[in-house]
Amino acid sequence: MKRTNSFVLFGRAFKNAKNDFWVSIQVLLVATFVLALLFYFVEHTAQPEEYKNPWDAFVWAITRYIGDPGKFAGKGPVTLTGRYIDTFIGILKILIFAVPAGLVANGFRQAMADDKRKRHLEECRIKIRKSFRRILNKKTQYRVIPRRMPIITLQAKKGMNEKDIIDTVTKYDEFCLRNLATSQTAAEHPQDRLVIEMLPLDLQTVDGFDIVRTSYGVKINRNSNITIISPTAASENSIGHFAYYLAQFGGFNYVSREFITDVDEPVSYYTIDGKENEWELPLKDFVNDIKAMSLSNEKWNIVLVSSDNVYDTQFHFVHRANEKSGLSQTTLDEERFNVFYSAMAEKMHEEFEYLSDLDDKYRPIGKKNIGVITGGGTTNNAFTLRVSYSVTTWTDSALPIVVEMAKVIKQHLESPEHNQFVEHPSWKEKGCGYGKNEDEDKQ
Repeated sequence: MKRTNSFVLFGRAFKNAKNDFWVSIQVLLVATFVLALLFYFVEHTAQPEEYKNPWDAFVWAITRYIGDPGKFAGKGPVTLTGRYIDTFIGILKILIFAVPAGLVANGFRQAMADDKRKRHLEECRIKIRKSFRRILNKKTQYRVIPRRMPIITLQAKKGMNEKDIIDTVTKYDEFCLRNLATSQTAAEHPQDRLVIEMLPLDLQTVDGFDIVRTSYGVKINRNSNITIISPTAASENSIGHFAYYLAQFGGFNYVSREFITDVDEPVSYYTIDGKENEWELPLKDFVNDIKAMSLSNEKWNIVLVSSDNVYDTQFHFVHRANEKSGLSQTTLDEERFNVFYSAMAEKMHEEFEYLSDLDDKYRPIGKKNIGVITGGGTTNNAFTLRVSYSVTTWTDSALPIVVEMAKVIKQHLESPEHNQFVEHPSWKEKGCGYGKNEDEDKQ
């Protein structure tokens, strides 16, 4: 990272000191006005022709600061009080130059400190990025980035302190700070454990599709019949990572909400309140991008969200709609969905001993659900898949699970000409994921 030149630093210094600078000038001007008024009252009596009105006294006070090059100040004080006031004006003359100069100098030091801090955080940013280099998953033989990076690992391996790590994550929106304790129930006696997750950074996927950074997060349009929607990636542990790789291995479209506009009053992108003209702009973009990818009854939108570890089942498929939505279910091809569900449930149980349920644990989908709002049950097929944190966050087999899920989804819901699962060579050679491009590390 290049050092900032002196002119830019001076500009920042003045900007930093601007408010204090103007306050000090105002105080000095007010003090000058008061002293000039007192000067008028004492000198007007002694020199009525010299100081006819307060303005003459004010002109005298101002010209004292600049040495009276135009000889506007008159003869000066002749009374003892006037001489005292003249002395105070002399002191203010020093302050008028000393105080702003001191403020600007302090601002310059602050600007230099800020620039040094900025360069340091950029170095920390690179260190954190490099921590997310792709690693080999032994079971699949695919190279992928880690789901998360514990802060304590960065402290131990990278020599970074906690403040630097948190400041870096706060400054750059490619990182997200998580607390793994939110992925556990009270019965599991969770303990706070801070970790970092990283957003997609590459410009393209390994299969050649653009990774587009949007106002709400990330989208990838592979022209697939299937779109993986992650409305809670900005708030739930590991679900964004899980959803991204599901789309990657299956060759599906991907739309993920990664940014929260207002952390104090976050807006849900899963159950959407308010009328469309009341939505925040990123939410409008989120909905419109999903609609653009699912404009026919052959399309399938899979809304992927997390589930607490309080149920016996790990996969919860929800496609039944409530009466207020005006729908019976959010899928158009019910038969195809049921075949898919049976195949997925069987595969998850057979391979990983996980259990699935259909509409049993959660309330029916309402008209505010993102799947319904984007056409589920009317113009396309949609369903919500809630995946337990025990699968997305706490198991070491997350990647093999994702691969098997992608195979089943592709086989049963993708168009016939694209429903064969094909490994991309680079998944094993260079790896796939959203780690940094190698050339960026050298910058």
